Amino acid sequence: MTTIILKNGYYIEIDPLNYTLRQKYTGETKSGEKKEAFRTLGHFGNMESAIRKYLELSQLDVLDGEILTLEEYVDSIQKINAIALQGIQEELRRFPAK
Repeated sequence: MTTIILKNGYYIEIDPLNYTLRQKYTGETKSGEKKEAFRTLGHFGNMESAIRKYLELSQLDVLDGEILTLEEYVDSIQKINAIALQGIQEELRRFPAK
């Protein structure tokens, strides 16, 4: 299995059957102790679909609790996507095409 690390705890696991978008986060046990946990956010047939879902979830994370005009919302989405895309491009540059 191959794992692609994204930002904010998100990552994609690739196996022969699918691309699984997951997130690592800090949760709590029933007794209130902090512990590392993982959640599966979806199974996808290709990398593009997994990345699209990652972008959607990143937008929701950043904008959680905000009250925005439509113009502010669109501007924020563009900035969030640009930052996420920049991170992906930086990672891809580490592995030049053969």
